[in-house]
Amino acid sequence: FSRLDYPALYMCKPKRGVKRDESKETYKLPHRLIEKKRRDRINECIAQLKDLLPEHLKLTTLGHLEKAVVLELTLKHLKALTALTEQQHQKIIALQNGERSMKSPVQADLDAFHSGFQTCAKEVLQYLSRFESWTPREQRCAQLLGHLHSISSQFLPGPQLLSPPPGPLSKGS
Repeated sequence: FSRLDYPALYMCKPKRGVKRDESKETYKLPHRLIEKKRRDRINECIAQLKDLLPEHLKLTTLGHLEKAVVLELTLKHLKALTALTEQQHQKIIALQNGERSMKSPVQADLDAFHSGFQTCAKEVLQYLSRFESWTPREQRCAQLLGHLHSISSQFLPGPQLLSPPPGPLSKGS
C-alpha cells in the first residue's frame, strides 16, 4: 500500500496508454478492498440483527446461528411485530369509532376453542349414549362429565361450558 498513491487505489478505469495487464492489477486491488469492506459491513449488520433478536428465537436453534438463520429469524420476528402492530392499530381505530366492546384476539381464540370443545364433548357423550349404551346415572358417565367440566374450566373461569347434550343422556343429567 505504501508504494501506491491513494487515488490510484480507487482507479477502476485504465488510463489511456497504459497496458492492459497493469490496469487489471490496478483494478483488482481496490476491488478486493471494496468487496472486503462490503462483506465486513454485511457481517456487522447481521451481528447486530442477531443481538436484537429476542432470546426465545435464538433458543429455537441449536448452537451457532448461521447468517441465513439470523436473517430468517429476523424476518419471522418482524412479521410477528408487524401483525401485532396491525392488530393494535385496528383496536385503536375501533375504539376511536366507538366500538368499546371489541374482544381481544386472545379472547376471540379462547371463545372459539371453548365452542369447539363444547361441541366435541357433546358429540362424545351422544356417541357413548347411542353406541355404548351409557346412561346418565352410571358412575363412569358422571366421571366423564366431571372431567370434561374440569378441563374446560382450566381455560375459562366462570360458568361451565358443558350443558347436558340433547338426546338420551340429557334425561336426569
